Amino acid sequence: MDKKTQGLVKQYAKSLVEVSFEQDAASVIQEEASQILAVFEETNLNTFLKQENVLTEDKKRVVSLFQESCSVYMNNFLEVILLNERTDLLYDILKQTLELFSQENNEYDVVVTSSLALSEGQKERLLKLVAQKFEFKPRRLVEKIDENLIGGFVVTAKNKVIDTSIRRQLQAFKSNLK
Repeated sequence: MDKKTQGLVKQYAKSLVEVSFEQDAASVIQEEASQILAVFEETNLNTFLKQENVLTEDKKRVVSLFQESCSVYMNNFLEVILLNERTDLLYDILKQTLELFSQENNEYDVVVTSSLALSEGQKERLLKLVAQKFEFKPRRLVEKIDENLIGGFVVTAKNKVIDTSIRRQLQAFKSNLK
């Protein structure tokens, strides 16, 4: 994505976030943006909207389906997207919108990569530890499995990383031997 498009995405997202706070609808807009993004991810809708060989009317018809179940503020936002023919940027705008909400609320996703699935108790303890260590509210825990870690885990949140994996420890040990 070029800088001009990135600027456009940021401006749309910033406007949506500002309106949501002005209208005291931040939680509603945040939830609706999450739900729409979930549809994007489940259906590959982003690929469809970015295709140049798909008619603009077809793209508008698909995006307008979201308007049937959204709040007035999200409806208005989607209408602006449709009028300005920015359907190809909708996914990126909504991702940026959630990022701005995260920054505003000091809430971030916590990504945990481990060699085995974590138990519910481990997840709860990990979220509490991350909240204390990084001083923010965890929004949700995203769990990834990487058998190459051998053991331990890697926690990534708010551009910070805690790596307690055996793989990293072995790499450190190897570099110390040199």
